[in-house]
Amino acid sequence: MTVARSGSLAQAASIMNLTVPALSRRIQLLEAHLGVRLFQRVPRGLCLTEAGRKYHEALTPAWDRICEATEAARGRTGQPVFRVTVMPTFAANWLMPRLAHFQTRHRDVTLEFHTSAELEDLQTKPDLACAIRLGKGPWPGLDCEPILPVHAFPVASPDFFRATQMPHTPYDLLRHTLIETHHQPAFWQEWFAAAGIDTEPGDRRGFDNLQVVYEAAAAGMGVALGLDSLVRPYFESGRLIRLLSEPIRLPLHFHLVRRRDAGTSDRNFELFRDWLRAEANAFSLNATCVAGS
Repeated sequence: MTVARSGSLAQAASIMNLTVPALSRRIQLLEAHLGVRLFQRVPRGLCLTEAGRKYHEALTPAWDRICEATEAARGRTGQPVFRVTVMPTFAANWLMPRLAHFQTRHRDVTLEFHTSAELEDLQTKPDLACAIRLGKGPWPGLDCEPILPVHAFPVASPDFFRATQMPHTPYDLLRHTLIETHHQPAFWQEWFAAAGIDTEPGDRRGFDNLQVVYEAAAAGMGVALGLDSLVRPYFESGRLIRLLSEPIRLPLHFHLVRRRDAGTSDRNFELFRDWLRAEANAFSLNATCVAGS
């Protein structure tokens, strides 16, 4: 079911915590057992054969009932859990400081965040109600609502420039080590392009998530690109300082996304969405006031 819904052997293997060869072997065993070929390779992944499509359609109702029964069994042990998947840095630096506001207003909703640097496939994980994703959007099969724009500016440790000259223009940053995340390697390119520079940045150092990127910058390892909603706690505490004067808006948003077939009368989703909108609007208003002061 996971391979059929994702259309990608690698993505399905990641979701199922298997290696690609192990998952491929399972498919081969199933096809041998059934005596039919279920998948065929296409340029962008896998697609179902006609026999595979019929088999998938026949199994889907039973699969959905199993998922529903599992959720119902979980619900009998306590309050139903509303699960949201989100990138770790956004959860730690933006959502957690605000979560008490939601819990105070909606004590009957058990909100649970699942953090992952990868984009979780909502189509194959029915236990996840929605996701907060960073990107340009939209994503196929999902309803996407932009929640927060992304304003970015270079940041570094207060001690980083004591032995060298403080940068005054974006060009000056090209002389320094730039720290980036492996999951969003285009951040710096997009920032330099928005600043009117088409030169490829040179010396770079990469880490696997933005929290580690900011920690590396705070340790004096180079210059990081701070996303306002994520890095603000660092420069409010003085561990990082903001370089140059004006932030640059990247062509990205934090989006609230959910499956298109999720329905329109999910009370918990509506409560979470309305709360998230209000918090995002308040943050954006505060950011505007800070920038204008």
